[in-house]
Amino acid sequence: SPTGPFEYVHGFRPDGLKSLDMSLFQDPVDQQAYFIRSVDNRYVGISRLTADYLNSTGLISSHPVYEGMALFRHANGTYYMIASHLTGWSPNPLILYRAEGSTLDDPRWVDMGNPTSCATSFNSQPTYVVQYTPATGAPYFLYMADDWVHCPNGDGTDGPLINACYVWLPIEFGEESVRIDWRPEWDLEQPFASAAEAHSSCRARRLRG
Repeated sequence: SPTGPFEYVHGFRPDGLKSLDMSLFQDPVDQQAYFIRSVDNRYVGISRLTADYLNSTGLISSHPVYEGMALFRHANGTYYMIASHLTGWSPNPLILYRAEGSTLDDPRWVDMGNPTSCATSFNSQPTYVVQYTPATGAPYFLYMADDWVHCPNGDGTDGPLINACYVWLPIEFGEESVRIDWRPEWDLEQPFASAAEAHSSCRARRLRG
């Protein structure tokens, strides 16, 4: 049950490594689960998880250091990952990676730049990317992120950290680009209907519906 009761099983360092800023990914093709983390802020390491998800099975690939890793797989089979630079609680330009390789053992990430075209990425840091299927229309990916220190208050100020909130935005795949636009309001069932209102502005966003 998600409400418990819970029983402590054990604690450990995955693969014996200092793991920071951790994330999980389950491949929709074969259901294999992966553990992604910053290894002591020196590099990013990816490991497979055991079938029961209770342990890792060894490092399969390592990459330059970043954090806030959100990995997902497009319907065409391509792996993508959105990540952030290491700037503490301060926002920074996102990085979108596309894998040229067919597996996470050797993904050969290609840097596609900042999909938000905003220096602060709408004051957000990646948490996760999920696929959502509306009642009508094709499935799409949803960027889910934390706004750590710039959430608006009722008196017109923003922050501090204790007032952290969330940013949710649809990810739009074009023929030659992948974009995360800033939408003043948007609908989960029609995420791209408000195209005229979408733009690369550095302000807060609000989810409708």
